[in-house]
Amino acid sequence: MGFALALEASSRTYAAAAGDGERPRAQRVSRRDDPAFTGLGDLVAQTLAESGAAFRDIAAIAVDIGPGGLSSMRAAVAYANGLAFSLGVRIFPITSLELMAIAAAEKHDGPFLCLRRGTGGNTYAGLFADGQLAELRHGPHDSVVPSIAGGLDRVSLAGVPAADVAGLLPGVTITDTGIAEADVTVLYQTARAAMSDPERLVPIASPVNEASLIFHNQAAR
Repeated sequence: MGFALALEASSRTYAAAAGDGERPRAQRVSRRDDPAFTGLGDLVAQTLAESGAAFRDIAAIAVDIGPGGLSSMRAAVAYANGLAFSLGVRIFPITSLELMAIAAAEKHDGPFLCLRRGTGGNTYAGLFADGQLAELRHGPHDSVVPSIAGGLDRVSLAGVPAADVAGLLPGVTITDTGIAEADVTVLYQTARAAMSDPERLVPIASPVNEASLIFHNQAAR
């Protein structure tokens, strides 16, 4: 399937992973406020060099499209789009909410409620069941959480501590997965699986934010 490059920027760091097997050959992480951080391009170049590959070896690029810090997400997606265009390869875009659900499924049972705090008291919410996206929402935390998960008997939670939602979901058994954010290794592994299905790859990725339609449809799929 060729060499994959994964870029994650929805968490507190920039992260890159690269390889051509089940696990990445190399991965690097850097905080954006680290004085030693010289840019996403350098981070990718260092990761590729550590993996023993060159830019020309990349067959597909995976990028976490958020939600997350808007400026860092825009920078990562723009970099992925520019690199993909220059190399003539395609992109595997995936939300940070889905990445958390995939990670949670390794050790916990679903359904999975994945949350990402936004600005102004708002929250991005994703509900995932049976390996599929069930619904996405964005809005005030105190109304979005019960609207998307209030009818469930149980839920496994990622993105925020259980204490943040317990009072909003009376009667729902909540399992705290301990997963706080998206992980670049999960992104890489998910991309490797997606590379066998060309329909899951696109020429251009777009970051998601509160205005994205996927968060305002009653049953986003």
